[in-house]
Amino acid sequence: MKTLLFNAVLGLLFATPLGGCDHGGEACGGDDAQEVQNFYTDEFGNNPCILQNIDNDDKDVNLIIKTQADYEKYFACSFQPPAVDFKKYFILAGRYRHHQCAAIDSQKTLLCENRLFFKVRMLHKDCYAITNLFYFAVIERQLENLPVVFDVRFTD
Repeated sequence: MKTLLFNAVLGLLFATPLGGCDHGGEACGGDDAQEVQNFYTDEFGNNPCILQNIDNDDKDVNLIIKTQADYEKYFACSFQPPAVDFKKYFILAGRYRHHQCAAIDSQKTLLCENRLFFKVRMLHKDCYAITNLFYFAVIERQLENLPVVFDVRFTD
């Protein structure tokens, strides 16, 4: 009986979103969420970058980059990496390694109940080559102390 009660309580804890936002951020898509402005989108859009010095065997890697030293360590771009002012901004970045072809569909950063949700949506493509998808968002430094939830998944 104790085991049954324990399992029921445990199930409720994992099934119930805390404070109106679930871990994946799905509850943070309506009136509860405020979209956060991303900076340097043109600079990164015109200069494709990848993440380096990460474990290539990991399926997904998510980073919060707050210093120029970390930026230089983790970013490799086709051209000179954009000059980011780390006194004003920090970067949310990641890589998702998929077993077949895929593409980024959309990405946005939301503020919900004092947490940042970096939502990245991906699409499956019709080929069977291993694909690395990279995603980045440059955010104002005033939000740097908030917990970050990386919500990276495929659209249905």
